[in-house]
Amino acid sequence: MATDDDEKLLKKNKAAINAYMKYSGMGIQMALIITVLSYGGLLLDNYLKTNPVFTVILSLSSVLLAMYVFIKAVIGQNNKENSSKNFEK
Repeated sequence: MATDDDEKLLKKNKAAINAYMKYSGMGIQMALIITVLSYGGLLLDNYLKTNPVFTVILSLSSVLLAMYVFIKAVIGQNNKENSSKNFEK
């Protein structure tokens, strides 16, 4: 039989696991964006026979895009949490 303390600990552990999974997913998403765009730059440079112009441009752009997506997701999550807290009050 679970006590109130056990239920609180279980809820806290679930919240920690959910946060870990959410931010791990964001990290994987960032890595995929950077990898795909950098690889696309390599393919363009090989196809067009250019120096690593497109690789550099797309690599830097991919980092900016990944940061934008990450920040947008974090801000959206914070807004969602704040609105749900206001709704509970």
